[in-house]
Amino acid sequence: MARITLEELNEMDDEDLDEDEEPMGGEEQTRLFSHWETVASTHHVTLPQDMAGPIVQMTQHNQTREPVPFTILSQHEKEKAYEERLYPPKKWACITRGEPKYEQSISMGFMKLMRYICKENSLRRHLGMTVPVVTEIHLNKEGTGLLQDVITGYCLPEEFQPNPPLPMDPEIQVIERAPLQVITRWALLLAH
Repeated sequence: MARITLEELNEMDDEDLDEDEEPMGGEEQTRLFSHWETVASTHHVTLPQDMAGPIVQMTQHNQTREPVPFTILSQHEKEKAYEERLYPPKKWACITRGEPKYEQSISMGFMKLMRYICKENSLRRHLGMTVPVVTEIHLNKEGTGLLQDVITGYCLPEEFQPNPPLPMDPEIQVIERAPLQVITRWALLLAH
């Protein structure tokens, strides 16, 4: 399954621009938007044209990613490599979507979070990216299936933890999360 990721942006050889530098040219913006459109289509999502601005801003700031601190609880390397992590209490911007497909909910939620990160907030400035962005899916009461709603969460950078900027989008909620235990896939790297 393809994902819209910041790593894909790095592979595109875009320059890391400061706010004072010239904006990206129209041809480069079109190429970048086209790339994201292709990735979004694998999730059965249409990328709205108004995402061009946030995509350019994320690309211009793509070298700056603040890792959310965590403690590794366990690592599993059989069949599929994954680890269990514990994230400390933090303030997160979260959105819940219930699209027909989980990939659509994740993509649509992340697009709204991108707008929040890229100036659609009370400070009207780029907030900076943290990694990872967390996707939360829950079992139904019977424990026999998954609920349709998917929560996508972005941990606010440390500088905004004391006083988070308010989102302009009423669907985004800034919440203080209790310690969060997650399971994540990771790649085994072999040294040669």
